[in-house]
Amino acid sequence: MDPVIEEEIIKKHNEADAFISLFFAGLDAVCYIIIITLFGFDFKGISSPKQKLSLLIVLDAVLRIINMYTDEYAKYFIKEVFFTLFSTIQFYMILSILNQVFSDRGNETYDSDLEIKNISALSLIFFGLCFSFKGIFLVYKFISLIQFFCIIIGIYILNKIISGKLEIYLSNVSKKDSSFTGENFINNMPFFISIYLIIDYCFEIISLMIENKLYASYMIMVCKTFKEVGKYLVFLLVITVYHTFNKYILEEDIGYSTTDIRGHETEKSKVNIYKDEDEYDDV
Repeated sequence: MDPVIEEEIIKKHNEADAFISLFFAGLDAVCYIIIITLFGFDFKGISSPKQKLSLLIVLDAVLRIINMYTDEYAKYFIKEVFFTLFSTIQFYMILSILNQVFSDRGNETYDSDLEIKNISALSLIFFGLCFSFKGIFLVYKFISLIQFFCIIIGIYILNKIISGKLEIYLSNVSKKDSSFTGENFINNMPFFISIYLIIDYCFEIISLMIENKLYASYMIMVCKTFKEVGKYLVFLLVITVYHTFNKYILEEDIGYSTTDIRGHETEKSKVNIYKDEDEYDDV
């Protein structure tokens, strides 16, 4: 292909990618507003799911803005380490939030089977599989092919794990509060997430065979579409799961449990209840 035409394709692609990044940064802002509206805003309990959820969205917006000023086609080691590291942090935070909700011991729905184990090890695997060797090794296509197949298998396995734990958790929520609705909708979300992500990596495999820069540009956009839909479905799943916990479990347990998911003591409320009863008896 003519170098001038190839350069023009890269330029147009980077411009489109910057616009897409700006759009999704705006979408992250909307998600952040929704989180504040649903769960409130404070700087306490930095390890709480609410704060991690807020940080997750803020981190995503920051990465979008940084991506606007980078070359999509320029692949080098430091850039890959940076973006893969921050994506890994997001992955770790997502699993951590779900694990805190599923395995919280401060409520009667606690079930030891709901705990997500080896989150750190899963995050290391995530980093290794998602790190792109394009532009770093000449034989990157073979390595990428192995990575993509492993990622597809990993998505399937992780979907089975999360779906199983989510089904138990939502069943416990339904038993505790009969007014809870949306169980089927939430249960089906991991399936749709896995479908979008698997389709994305199937297209990624096809893209390895494309040499034409124009067609490669189109394929990158197609892959990005499925990947972004899958990512925001993950965000929606995490927000929805924490909302069910916050609405149907956490709020009802205040005053009756010694600790809640944020690690704050609530025994004081319980003592005050007994104190009021004693005062009433004295009268």
